[in-house]
Amino acid sequence: MTARQTVFGLTTDAVFAQASFQFCGHLDEYLIRHVRHLALLYMQTRFGTGGHVIRFYEEGRLVGERRLRSAKGIVGYYWLWLWHWHRELKRFARQHESTVAIFEHPLGAVGLSLRRNVRHVFWQWDYFPSTSIFDNAFNAVARHYAPQCTAYHPLTAAIGRAMGFPEAKELMLGVTPPTRFGDPKSNRLLMVGQLRAGQGIENVLDFIAAHCDYTLSLIGAAANGFEHEIAERITAAHMADRVRFPNRFVTDEELREEAAKCFAALALYDTSPDNLTHYADPGKVKSSIEMGLPVVMTRISDIVPFVERFRAGEVIDSPADLPTALEKIRRAPEAYFAGCRAFADHFNCETYYDSL
Repeated sequence: MTARQTVFGLTTDAVFAQASFQFCGHLDEYLIRHVRHLALLYMQTRFGTGGHVIRFYEEGRLVGERRLRSAKGIVGYYWLWLWHWHRELKRFARQHESTVAIFEHPLGAVGLSLRRNVRHVFWQWDYFPSTSIFDNAFNAVARHYAPQCTAYHPLTAAIGRAMGFPEAKELMLGVTPPTRFGDPKSNRLLMVGQLRAGQGIENVLDFIAAHCDYTLSLIGAAANGFEHEIAERITAAHMADRVRFPNRFVTDEELREEAAKCFAALALYDTSPDNLTHYADPGKVKSSIEMGLPVVMTRISDIVPFVERFRAGEVIDSPADLPTALEKIRRAPEAYFAGCRAFADHFNCETYYDSL
């Protein structure tokens, strides 16, 4: 590891970065390998269990870890988020004069004018198309701070256009190349991520209910009480023996073991105009492909052209097209596995993040 490394276009030997317990493009792994002095602040979601965690690395070696408090209520959650971020960043920057701070939430930019010794990189992951007061506030804060940061990268070009910065260089999520692939002889499907309305879960459960030859691994934690609707649908259709629904985030090892039992993954997002996935780079898609599973997804998000270009799955315009898409994959699984490999080579985090 060299003393100084170019990270997101900036030369530095010290990085303080926001991280996530969920799939986040392997940014943490990439930084651990490439940054001499590193602090990763893992932010727990409002729907996850446990608090935040901060980890410190020197030359790629973990040298310290502390657990930080979180809260479930929206006010308490974001107040503690803001408090931990700024307190820990201030402490870290005192020790490392060349600090670069990388964050995905606009709260990370609050007070940046007071930290003249820190260069701020705003990697914007979210844009909310609804007109609610909270979503408008989020978008307004992001739009205010984006041009004030040392560097601004929207996750997708769609976010850059919506924010009014169409020339901003998008930076999508990196992946790791698959080391194993799904089981082409299996009838099991995988759906993974935070489970909430708008992700087509209802359509998938209806499909499983109507096609008794298929089974489903529904892996992740449900949000906003959505687990009750999922459980009711499973019970009503008498398919508890064909749907695995642990209602929790599983370890990476457990997820990969589950994926190895499947032959394809599903990402059937609602395509209505107010769905924020139009602006997202869905982790559900990329985490599935890097586990060697071709994806059937609805036509939403800037990732669609890449899925089609590399033939890493099938893109459908309606849930009614799901049976046909699955049959295409079943007829030529090796071609789709090769597509997953080509897709992962393009977005390989080791080379993709270095391309800025």
